[in-house]
Amino acid sequence: MVHKKAAAKPVGRKPTTEQQQAIDAFLSGGSLRINAYAGTGKTSTLQFLAHGTRSRGQYIAFNKAIVGDAREKFPPTVNCSTTHSLALKSLHSDYKKTKDKFAGKVGTKQLAEILGFKKTWRVDRDHSLQPVSQAYLIQQTVRRFAQSGDEEISDAHVPRHGSLLTASEDTLKAVKEFACNNARHVWHRMCDPKDAIPLGFDGFLKLWGLSKPQIAADYILLDEAQDTNPVVLEVLRRQNAQLVYVGDRYQQIYEWRGAVNAMDAIKTDAIVSLTQSFRFGPEIAGEASRILQRLGESVPLTGNPAMRSRVGSCNPNAILARTNANVMTALIQCLDEGRKPHLVGDNRDLKELLWGVRDLKEGRPTDVADFFGFTSWESVVDFSKTTEGEHLTMFVNLVQSKGEKRLLWAINQSVSEEQAEIIISTAHKAKGREWKNVRLMDDFLKTREARTPAEKAKQEQEDAAELRLFYVAVTRAKEAIEIPIMGSKGEPPPASALLAKYEEQAPAKTAVAPPVDWQEPVKQNRQAQATHVTEKPAKRGFFSRLFGG
Repeated sequence: MVHKKAAAKPVGRKPTTEQQQAIDAFLSGGSLRINAYAGTGKTSTLQFLAHGTRSRGQYIAFNKAIVGDAREKFPPTVNCSTTHSLALKSLHSDYKKTKDKFAGKVGTKQLAEILGFKKTWRVDRDHSLQPVSQAYLIQQTVRRFAQSGDEEISDAHVPRHGSLLTASEDTLKAVKEFACNNARHVWHRMCDPKDAIPLGFDGFLKLWGLSKPQIAADYILLDEAQDTNPVVLEVLRRQNAQLVYVGDRYQQIYEWRGAVNAMDAIKTDAIVSLTQSFRFGPEIAGEASRILQRLGESVPLTGNPAMRSRVGSCNPNAILARTNANVMTALIQCLDEGRKPHLVGDNRDLKELLWGVRDLKEGRPTDVADFFGFTSWESVVDFSKTTEGEHLTMFVNLVQSKGEKRLLWAINQSVSEEQAEIIISTAHKAKGREWKNVRLMDDFLKTREARTPAEKAKQEQEDAAELRLFYVAVTRAKEAIEIPIMGSKGEPPPASALLAKYEEQAPAKTAVAPPVDWQEPVKQNRQAQATHVTEKPAKRGFFSRLFGG
């Protein structure tokens, strides 16, 4: 496209050399990818682009707060919207007759009632799924499809978590067939304007993507492109407008929920980079660069020479953790010290985990993903002692020592950010935020031994994800970052020391032997079955608890 150049309005300062390269590449009219490291002035760079042309622009971001801030900084020639806002505008009026249809939600218990699930489904002779668990499986299959770039529901959309992590192939085959058939039925009803089952936000975004829309703009700016919803990425690939993808490939931290890293997945006419951070000085930049190097990046992140920063002990304004369990640990510590904490986010995910514990203890099934297929808290405790369940070990230990009621009470003590003396957050929720002094909890860069080629390949992907999350956490600080290593004494070592320990790849210690490969009961004679029950009751007991049988 040919830009109608405008006199660029001041953004508060002159563009840096790197930002000027981005401006020149943008005004040339070709597609553009801007690789922007943490704190390198991504927002101001986009402002320079928008103020440098009179052409019509569309700014897209997933987060509503980011879009609201952008509206105040971009010229009137740019429309700023969330992806869901764009989708909602194009939704047919038949879906908008009631808010419940396009924006409502259906819980798993309600869905089970709608679908007429009243009996426990026997997956095979020994395993079963209760009605709520059946509905949850279907609901999550539809959700994963709606967030994908696919046009049809398939086995690939059936989730495998909770007790499914150790299920046999035959059991998984039966579960996938059940989930896919019913997910297609539910999706059909969601798409029927006259049916009461709502589309929900994921649903109408998917319908928008399937309609192959064209966005009315001369150029499109996609922010946070490293964590793009696959639906949105497919829509953008079909556009005739000039496309500008902006993000940091090393800040992709939502891959686990299906996000696509557009910074790696797309090809553009030009690529420019923003490598000098305005957020922190050379010391923190140096630590971040060591993480980038571990990820295979040769271009370092440069700090702001006008700012002083350090790595070491500090009086933190914010405490960041990798896991929800350590967020709650930090929360309790702060409350015990008499400090007023603020938990970032609505904390519903934390509460749902604890509500799930309560339900299991009271003999009710729960729709918490990590507890899927279990019918008692004791079975989750046993599962956390296996290799597949070790991601739950810290949370289980916390519940066992503190109790879910006390933890729920602690979460409810969170005050507003304005009233808080300390901010507590997971690294995921801290993305896009910054604080003067930050302390990290000791649960980052966890790894375990890989035994088979398949495990090693999976481990490499998980290692990269761990490093990216660590990079996000380290770069939230402006003046000081405290990075403790479990068991260390005195002055916390820099990130490089933690990276060195991480690279040793020491095997993780588990309380129970590796998972057992189960055989179909029909392949065993009575004597073998009797021996199995007599000699290995714990293994059979665990398997029979997989689906509540």
